[in-house]
Amino acid sequence: MLTSTFFVCPNCGNSKKFKVFTSSFQIIEQSQETGMRIHESSILPNLRQTDNYIECQLCSRRYEHDDASVVGKKYVQVTKRFFGLQR
Repeated sequence: MLTSTFFVCPNCGNSKKFKVFTSSFQIIEQSQETGMRIHESSILPNLRQTDNYIECQLCSRRYEHDDASVVGKKYVQVTKRFFGLQR
């Protein structure tokens, strides 16, 4: 599991709390300011090994891992540019 991937929900814009399903299951919390994870639950085995998606904890919608990570990458890029201009 990639611990450096930053997710943003394409539906509601949540960038803080997600459930991550891959070969394991984990709940993560992220910081909008740093663009990094600030907390990860312990890794639990995923009973359905073929799962590869994230679930937004605010709107409960499921997204493919890649879709949410692409939105997250763009979010981090824009945020870094914005905060870079503010200094």
